[in-house]
Amino acid sequence: MEQWDLFDAERKPLGRTHVRGEKFGEGEYYVCCEIWVVNSEGQYLTTKRHPDKKAGNQWEFVGGGTLAGETTVQSAVRELFEETGIRTSESELQLLGTYAHKNYFDDIFLLRKDVALSDIVLQPGETVDVKWADDAEIRRMIDSGEFVYSVGVRYGMFKL
Repeated sequence: MEQWDLFDAERKPLGRTHVRGEKFGEGEYYVCCEIWVVNSEGQYLTTKRHPDKKAGNQWEFVGGGTLAGETTVQSAVRELFEETGIRTSESELQLLGTYAHKNYFDDIFLLRKDVALSDIVLQPGETVDVKWADDAEIRRMIDSGEFVYSVGVRYGMFKL
């Protein structure tokens, strides 16, 4: 059972938690993270969602919910490792910005790192494929509907 800390609309802690999958109350928000791994060629690491998940078989960046008691940078380190096997430190992550929408705050982090695709370990039940994609490829995937819509919106807002 995954639990998230709850916040108000100004990202002030409410002092209680939320169980993932339950409905949110009025004025309740959670925090999540997204990690954009960029290699020395300017390509972004993208993962393909498991077909059984919401937006299944679509491409996105690594990310997920921040667990109760975690900071978003801690969750970014954890999510990156869980979903890809990539190890990083908090100090290697650069906060690009925060996207606030509906009932969540999404902190978007940048990690500049070269990683061989053969070293990626996909998380069962989460992802089924991985690839490096340059800006033109990501925009093509967004336009064709192959990229998760909300991730594409954030990409358009925070692209380097």
